[in-house]
Amino acid sequence: MAAVPADDRLRIDRLIALMTIEEKAGQLTLLADPFRWRPTGVNPGDADDLNTDQARIARMIRAGGLGALFNGVGAAAGRSLQRLAVEESRLGIPLLFAADIIHGLHTIFPVPLAEAASWDPELARQTARAA
Repeated sequence: MAAVPADDRLRIDRLIALMTIEEKAGQLTLLADPFRWRPTGVNPGDADDLNTDQARIARMIRAGGLGALFNGVGAAAGRSLQRLAVEESRLGIPLLFAADIIHGLHTIFPVPLAEAASWDPELARQTARAA
């Protein structure tokens, strides 16, 4: 793994020093994306999930209390959410967007452990790129 350049480390250290404990914890928070299309009825109790409250999650983003959204599909809404994080939060930290690809949102590949057992790193790169 490449070393982080000294000027980037300094920038990161300064940013962390500015963060409240709530913002630090927020960067570790990952919630289901209620703003963009996502599969429904997949997880038991999904309809009752409190993570689907859009107004509450928008407030969390503005407050720096959310680091990532999970399983949303759609670039336009993703850009809008990213704008909210970068332009309307105190420190402007971008959101991470994640997808549960192991369960086949748009792809069906073996889990990474099974791909590793193939001893074919190029295959793993290709499936990760497709996912």
